[in-house]
Amino acid sequence: MIEPTLVLLILLLATVFDLRERRIPNALIVCSLAAALACAMLTGDLSALLTALAGAGIGLLVLLPFFVLHLVGAGDVKLMGVVGAFLGAPALLPITIYTFIAGGLLAVAAILQARTGQQTLHSLRLMLFATAARVRGIDIRLSEIGLASTTRVPYALAITAGVVVWLLGRS
Repeated sequence: MIEPTLVLLILLLATVFDLRERRIPNALIVCSLAAALACAMLTGDLSALLTALAGAGIGLLVLLPFFVLHLVGAGDVKLMGVVGAFLGAPALLPITIYTFIAGGLLAVAAILQARTGQQTLHSLRLMLFATAARVRGIDIRLSEIGLASTTRVPYALAITAGVVVWLLGRS
């Protein structure tokens, strides 16, 4: 059972980087993805490798819409791809739900700590307006409507929490 231990170590490293630097290094992502694919090849056949690749792709797709909306960073999207490569596509649904819950709790805590509730609500209204406009085919840039960045949450921590809760539920 090397995969869960290895993925937890990777998530811990990503979380430390995200907390310290507000970014997840591409070198960590590339090495982690290579490790996931190597584990798949060592523990299975071609189908295990294809399953790991499918998990990586689905993991990327899970957070991609949130990246497009500037709610998570590119490193967070790639980190979820690594999680999918290690733990497989079927694990991503519960992990994503737990991650979103953890991310929401972290966001509330960050807003309360920073005391930026009014600005956050204003920004949320602007984001919803811009999203509705995009759905109607109107290209509105968030910077053009005065969207100010309020509170940033190190989302690697939320992803780590989601994976930990999922792993604990399996045992």
